[in-house]
Amino acid sequence: MKIFFAMDLIGGKAVRLVKGDFSQSTVYSQNPPETIDNMCRAGAKDFHILDLDGAREGKRVHSDLISAIRKKVPGYMEVGGGIRTDEDIAYYSAMSIDGVIVGTRALQERAFFKTLSRFKNIVLGLDLYEGRPMVKGWKEAAALSLEEVLDLASGSEIMAILFTSISKDGTLSGPDFDAIDSMQKMTNLRIIASGGVSSIEDLRRLKGMNVWAAIVGKAYYEGRIQIEEAVELAD
Repeated sequence: MKIFFAMDLIGGKAVRLVKGDFSQSTVYSQNPPETIDNMCRAGAKDFHILDLDGAREGKRVHSDLISAIRKKVPGYMEVGGGIRTDEDIAYYSAMSIDGVIVGTRALQERAFFKTLSRFKNIVLGLDLYEGRPMVKGWKEAAALSLEEVLDLASGSEIMAILFTSISKDGTLSGPDFDAIDSMQKMTNLRIIASGGVSSIEDLRRLKGMNVWAAIVGKAYYEGRIQIEEAVELAD
């Protein structure tokens, strides 16, 4: 299992939200590249970067900041938020972004979803609330059902599914293990588990479930998980 350390960006700052609620944000860094650099010095290698302003506005907002972060990250780095066009995907691919997270448009338009097979670094952002895929920064239900999304994904060359249980995100209440297990039974695609990780025990359980990767966000920033102990679990 890989460990991806998360950093969410709003207004040029590193923040964490609770259940995707922009009114419940905590600022953890005024200088994201510097923070990433310090995390890498402590042993972090792989990162999950989310442009929350981009997700809300439907376009790239923190492109320059993400470029600066990419220069600090020694390993895998995936980026999401406001990626809605082929141009967006190509832009981040040219930046050597390993995983380009596409969610809203792919979950709204079958035709666009089917074009994603042209790219080899697509991560499908599948954010569920009460069993329904959500889009536009988790503000609206997607046009496609979960079953329809997974059916389309099974015929694509998508690299992985970033599966987030919205009710768990930012809560430090533990991942939605049952939902992750159900997702694994519904698809053969690699799963990135996101939302709710609160302890090293959560990571051990996810590793036992053979998920491809797990995302650590608020638990690190709140001091509940140390980089060194998380990295020891990583493959």
